[in-house]
Amino acid sequence: MASSAAPARSLTAATVHGVKWTTGASITTALLQVGYTAVMARLLTPAEFGLVALAGVILRFGSYFAQMGMEQAIIQKPDITTEDVRAAFTSSALLGALFSAILVVGAPLAVTFFHEPKVVPVVRVLALGLFLTGLNATALSLLRRQMRFQTLAIIEVAAYVLSYGGIGIGMAWAGFGVWALVGAQVGQLLLLTIMAFVAARHSVMLIFRWEVYRPLVAYGSRMSAISFLEFLTGSLDTLLIGRLLNAAALGLYSRAWMLIGLPIYLLTSSIAKVIFPSFSQLQDDRPKLREVYLSSIMLVGAIVMPTCAGAAMAAPEIVLVMLGPKWLEAAPILQMVCVAFSMSMVTMFAGVVCDATATLTPKLVLNIGYTALLPLLFVIMAPYGLVGVASAVVMGEVVRTILYMSLMNRVLAVSPVAVLRSYVPGLTMATVVAVVLGLVMYGLRSAGAPLPVRFGLALLTGATTAGGLLLFWPPEALRAVLVRIMAKLSLPTTGWAAAPSAWLMRRLGAAPSHHPESQATPPAAPVAPGAAVAAPELRHQPALSPDPEAELV
Repeated sequence: MASSAAPARSLTAATVHGVKWTTGASITTALLQVGYTAVMARLLTPAEFGLVALAGVILRFGSYFAQMGMEQAIIQKPDITTEDVRAAFTSSALLGALFSAILVVGAPLAVTFFHEPKVVPVVRVLALGLFLTGLNATALSLLRRQMRFQTLAIIEVAAYVLSYGGIGIGMAWAGFGVWALVGAQVGQLLLLTIMAFVAARHSVMLIFRWEVYRPLVAYGSRMSAISFLEFLTGSLDTLLIGRLLNAAALGLYSRAWMLIGLPIYLLTSSIAKVIFPSFSQLQDDRPKLREVYLSSIMLVGAIVMPTCAGAAMAAPEIVLVMLGPKWLEAAPILQMVCVAFSMSMVTMFAGVVCDATATLTPKLVLNIGYTALLPLLFVIMAPYGLVGVASAVVMGEVVRTILYMSLMNRVLAVSPVAVLRSYVPGLTMATVVAVVLGLVMYGLRSAGAPLPVRFGLALLTGATTAGGLLLFWPPEALRAVLVRIMAKLSLPTTGWAAAPSAWLMRRLGAAPSHHPESQATPPAAPVAPGAAVAAPELRHQPALSPDPEAELV
């Protein structure tokens, strides 16, 4: 059985250790994605990116039916046996194969909605990804359940580098066009499947006894329904553009979204994945969970909001440097996307609380209401083109934030005023960054400074302003959160990094930590037939977010 009374220190050490690895992997992947996008945008056309974006919507539609929440159920279930693992693998693999075949056969139906015949072969090849996802879902879920985030980080970065850097860019350079994007995605999933199974080594024997599936389906089906609604609301803008405009317009929109969306999503979702165990462990201690929730959104807001504000101020330069002159129309879209992400990534933690506390029915109702509202906003704003669609997304995020505030008041007894107070440090820093960078960019543009100079000074000014605020003038509430985190980090005490670490701790007023990372989590023991497989120190662990690359392509 999983221990429900694990020492707080080991749980904290495991969480910090996981955050360091997942955040490091996310930052690495985000930087690689920026470089990959910059290269591919010069080798391919907006229409080719748009075809893959259209195919991605169709594939994600099928993926939520194919998965049925089994991988989330394996993570959340307090104790699992070998039969549970076999059931999860059986359902994921067979459903993945079934829906992959359905998409191959039914791909021509996409033409009736999108009026784009070229999307059919792309859908058919990418459908292989559903089968590969079904094969790797159980292995990845077991690694997350065991909090083996270091292993996951290495696997994910290696798969990305080999597939996107090798297969994708190589095929694009050789003139394969849209198939370079397709090859990169399929290659990544294939590598991820192989490496995840080598690391997890779970049973692949099929099982067909309903009593084994019943407890997994009870949780997984609700999570699958919620995930599908979240996918639907997140894809309505893509569907609308693909239906009313064209693939080129969708390519502009998707690349603008990717420029800021993927790096921010990777960073914040990596933190959310690791903080799930902490939230779950505290689900019966609502006052403490409330404190951790407010601290989490304050910390993430202080990172995301200034970043988005700086990107919005330098949007034309970012688009010209990263994508090239033919993509300049994406600049206003990027600015609107920055506003949306400033809210959505912070609000994400409210969803984590719902999953950790098994508050799934209210969350489902909230998403049903949001799904009904968003199409109305799109219909109202669609006549204004791509900017109008992006504005509808922002309006929807405002509504969703208000709804989640109301739900958190019910679940954690935290008032909307308290939530808004947690936003204040991030909003304050974002305002300062926007004003300073806006003035600098206005001066540079008026003086006719070359593009490389404008872009370089924009990065330097934004980073210096945000970093200076964080280190020298952080809002008092944020400083308290940073001090608590620094006190738990195992920073180096020798070597070249010792002096900067000591200075940083003195600057923030944190005491040095003596918690070795070796205490983070013991190696997972092999699974004996019929034996319980318990996540270390966890009673409940909620479902994880879907793959960010798939969500944002």
